[in-house]
Formats: sequence, structure tokens, C-alpha cells
Amino acid sequence: MSEQYFATGQCLCGNVKYTISSAPIRMGQCHCDHCRRLSGTGHSSNAFFVKDAVHIEGETSRYDSTADTGTIITRYFCPNCGSRLFGTSSANTNIISVTAGTLDDSSWFKPNAIVYNKRKPAWDFMDENVPVFEDMLPAQVQK
Repeated sequence: MSEQYFATGQCLCGNVKYTISSAPIRMGQCHCDHCRRLSGTGHSSNAFFVKDAVHIEGETSRYDSTADTGTIITRYFCPNCGSRLFGTSSANTNIISVTAGTLDDSSWFKPNAIVYNKRKPAWDFMDENVPVFEDMLPAQVQK
């Protein structure tokens, strides 16, 4: 009997693979300085899941940085090919973000919010129907 997953994905070289057992609790795009530098483009696109729903196979490396809110953001990447795969936050240790570009099929991905819009480059065009926040989501929206 084969197991069904909500989603699967991997890094560029295939050394790190993951399966996700349930739908995301939130999806978004971020234009903060860290996400722009991390992605090498105008934003980062992420789907957020309950951590227990994501099963990771393979070794990852990590990089910690401090957000403007004082929260520690840990980003995980493949030590072989450098693909950025996941992220966690010290503000909510039960949530993990998955970089949408590493999903095997991302056709279901639809951002619920665009954050740090004040940092968005003029050349990075976004869906005008998605709610926009100049900074991070307010706490009541994140839940």
C-alpha cells in the first residue's frame, strides 16, 4: 500500500528530500532584506506547516539570523548544492516554512499575504489580489 502525501519536494541535487502530510496553515511572500538576499531575487515564497507534518530525509546545514523583531530565524539548506529548503522561527517552534520553489508540484501554492512590501523592488511584480503588509503580519493575522 502506497502512502499519500499532501506534497513532496527536494533540493537541486536530490540529497535532501521531504514529504508533507497535511495542507499548509499559511502561505506568503516576503520582501525583507534577508529573504531577498537569500533568494537572490525580489522575494521569497514560503508555505508554512505544522512541523510534525514535514518529514525530512538527508543532511541539512543551517544559518541563524536575527529579524528586525528580534526573533531568530533559522534557515536550512543543502550543504551540497546550496538549495534553501526550510525555515523556523524562535517565535513559534511548532511551525516550519518550506520554500515553494523546492516543491515537486507547487500548483496549489497561493500566497495569503505579502510581507515587508516597503522593501519590494520596483521590478518584482506581485499578484495585486493578495493582501499586502508594509512590515510583518500583525500577530492576530499570523494565527
